[in-house]
Amino acid sequence: MHRDINCFLKKKTFFFRKKIFNSNRTFKKNVIWFIILKKNNKVGIGECNPILDKSALKNLKKFETELENLSKKIFFLKKTEIYYYYKYISYSSILFGLEQAFLSLENKFPVLYHSEFLHGKKGIPINSLIWLNSFNNSPIKEIKNQITKGFSFIKMKINQKLIDYQIFILKEIKKRYPLIKVRVDANGCFKNIQIALYYLNKFYDLGIVDSMEQPISPGNWSDMSKICEKSKLPIALDEELESVSIFIKKKSCWILFIQNTLY
Repeated sequence: MHRDINCFLKKKTFFFRKKIFNSNRTFKKNVIWFIILKKNNKVGIGECNPILDKSALKNLKKFETELENLSKKIFFLKKTEIYYYYKYISYSSILFGLEQAFLSLENKFPVLYHSEFLHGKKGIPINSLIWLNSFNNSPIKEIKNQITKGFSFIKMKINQKLIDYQIFILKEIKKRYPLIKVRVDANGCFKNIQIALYYLNKFYDLGIVDSMEQPISPGNWSDMSKICEKSKLPIALDEELESVSIFIKKKSCWILFIQNTLY
């Protein structure tokens, strides 16, 4: 029986303790919506976070309206299978939140999937993160602090204005900590294929960089495919996937990049 399912929305504003920024914007606060499902004394909660979805951030009211309409559809249809709602969703962050809500409803919140990690049998390796504002102070000291905490893999935000300095920092880090690996996140800061490949090769030559996220702006699939094919470094998609919420587009994206791209 599906007739007893209810759907609610909860809106919360979170403030960063200190301002952080990447190649595109500065982050001071963030508004998040939670989809809350109730069925047969069970609860499912999903997080819809538009912070990295440019189209959503331009019009949060439209984002919220879509969520409100979606919650009405859930209440009316009484279905807990995600495919019933694809045509009502245009934001990938909303799709993520609804998938999360359905999974946690099915597996008993907050569980999404049973795993060795969930049952305390195995840990999950994670990377540290160095934001761009760290380069205004003492980036080597910041990276050293992260290594002291036990991180052996560091993700570093980069942009073209600071890039020569950042390459210098990476050379210094390699001298001091030769076993550390770094993933650089460009957030689409390179203007074209030629510039992207030039710096990809420079980062590759450092011998410390594992891969690069999103070298050019999203939506340029043909250019991104060429970069993936020619780059010496593996390429990871990031913003490229933010607007891909329809299954057919997901499949097309997968086919386009599967042979050359890290996910």
